[in-house]
Amino acid sequence: MPAERMSNESPPTSESDGALTRYREQLAEIDGQHAQLKATDAKYGTLRVILFFISLALALLAAFSDLGWTAGIAATAAFAAFFLVVVLNEPIRDRMDALLRSRSVVRRLIARLGRDWDTLATSRLTECLESIELPEHQQAVADDLDLLGRASLFHLVSMAATMPGIRTLARWLANESDADAAQERTEAINALAPRRDERMRFYALAREVGESTGDPDQFVAWASREPWLDSRRWLSTWANVSVLLTILCVLGILLAVLGIGTATVVKTCGIGLIALAGLNMLLTSAMLGPAHQIFSIAMSNRQAVDNYHEIFAAAQWLPQGAAAESEESEGCLSRIRRVVLDGDHAAIKGMDQLQRVAAAGGLRQSAATFLLYLPLQAFGLWDVRVLKRLEDWQSKFGPQVRQWFDALGELEALLSLAAIRDEYPQWATPQWKKLPDAQVVRASAIGHPLLSDESRVTNDVEVGPPGTILLVTGSNMSGKSTMLRSVGLNVALAGTGAPVCASHFELPSVELATSIRVRDNLSEGVSFYMAELQRLKSVVDQARQLADVPDRVVLFLLDEILQGTNSRERQIAVVQVLRHLRESGAIGAISTHDLELADEPEMMSIATPVHFRETIRPDAEGEEQMTFDYQMRDGVSPTTNALRLLEMVGLGENDQSGLGSRK
Repeated sequence: MPAERMSNESPPTSESDGALTRYREQLAEIDGQHAQLKATDAKYGTLRVILFFISLALALLAAFSDLGWTAGIAATAAFAAFFLVVVLNEPIRDRMDALLRSRSVVRRLIARLGRDWDTLATSRLTECLESIELPEHQQAVADDLDLLGRASLFHLVSMAATMPGIRTLARWLANESDADAAQERTEAINALAPRRDERMRFYALAREVGESTGDPDQFVAWASREPWLDSRRWLSTWANVSVLLTILCVLGILLAVLGIGTATVVKTCGIGLIALAGLNMLLTSAMLGPAHQIFSIAMSNRQAVDNYHEIFAAAQWLPQGAAAESEESEGCLSRIRRVVLDGDHAAIKGMDQLQRVAAAGGLRQSAATFLLYLPLQAFGLWDVRVLKRLEDWQSKFGPQVRQWFDALGELEALLSLAAIRDEYPQWATPQWKKLPDAQVVRASAIGHPLLSDESRVTNDVEVGPPGTILLVTGSNMSGKSTMLRSVGLNVALAGTGAPVCASHFELPSVELATSIRVRDNLSEGVSFYMAELQRLKSVVDQARQLADVPDRVVLFLLDEILQGTNSRERQIAVVQVLRHLRESGAIGAISTHDLELADEPEMMSIATPVHFRETIRPDAEGEEQMTFDYQMRDGVSPTTNALRLLEMVGLGENDQSGLGSRK
């Protein structure tokens, strides 16, 4: 049942209106540029077709008419013009492709602001997220709080497109919220937020790399493998022999043309060239498939390597912090700059050299250079030479490649979170408190970040210190679960270094433990009640493991637990579970609509009760309507609404159509 706002509320204004306007203007500009380039491309396309058929017609005239050399020269000139147009047309199409990627980036930014989950949760992103392995308790928290699923916090904050970036951001969201790491990231995020143009360019480049066949994860895996040619050195030897034989055959033909050799020499050399080309093309087909696979991974095309280079070159515009006394004390951006820019084995140096190799390897991939590649491969096994250079590069830079892409993943995650900082300037920067003195999560005007700005309702909340429980009571659909998730989601956001959906938010280093969305498992014979007990056991075990860890505290969030048993036993069991958590020094909140739970003596001594409520009002026709304001109030809920909801859906005591009608 949709919630209705209180009648005395004014229409809400979106916190992100400025960003939305800016993105829509960018989208209109991109569409305009693309339309212009598309018109230019159509003209080039028409010219290409005309020149091709002109050259073909002139070639036929040269072959079958008396025009002879005149038509042949004209055909050659027309084909040269066709080739020139093809070369000139390629940059235009590349620019059109780049604009389409930029348009895709801006559309994602707009979809994030509008919480358009269908647009955000692409099949590729879903597949990438499903491949990320998390510890069991982190996976449970991610499921309960919607950290990584379809309508999730990941999709709200992520602009990551490469697997390193996706993996880094997902793990930051699911990991514990550590004060030192978060504050370091916050500093970097605040520095990156104003760099809008650079961020947009990076998002588009990352998207191109992520969608190419040269995926970074595959690139990292290749860099750490043994070189393919090491066990096939004869291929390099034969490539050199092929060049020598080709030179000898060509010299023999030239000498014969000059009158020094005989027709037999010309014939022998010609046959030798044909045999050599045939043998090398057979080797290409039969032996060099793995080499071509390596090319597709290490340098899928020259543009992909250029994009790698440009992505790493982004470190050159990263803001520079103060000089660190040691690697341990440097900030995120300084560490990324060091890995990417400094030293002979830095990423930017490696990509400079890889670009030169890719330029040689790209001959076979471009329409403009393929005719040059064919004789080079036929008579000199060009692919083997390129692979030799590539594996020389691998031996020099391979050990550092993983570190490069870890830095890339960190940069991509930070740039994603910088967009949140830029789009939501009203959201608070978390204030981190030192343990063991401060063991409270305290928030003012905290809201659920996955809800739209227009529908979000905020509240003040405080969880902790150890020995106390926040007891959230209220009727069905009143907002209890949303409140728990609001706390958990904002704690996860804080841990990434991002701003949080609140006007003020303070917390110590915490590790989340949740039991909110529990499912049975009939295939393993696990009932709902047993599945819930297992989840609660996991929460308690986590709290016990961290009881003696001085630098963090467990924050548990439990929603309507132990529903699979009778009321009295449930009350006793809940109190017992909470006793274990209190003894472990954990802090947390629990929601329930069982109002008798609040009357338990032990619960009364430790609980801070709050509640949500509903309002029943007649509409214009006099029919009762139930509304919720989602405002949290002190004390235990004074109302319940289960029976009233039954009546509203036609299952009340007086709704007897069907039941009792048979005699």
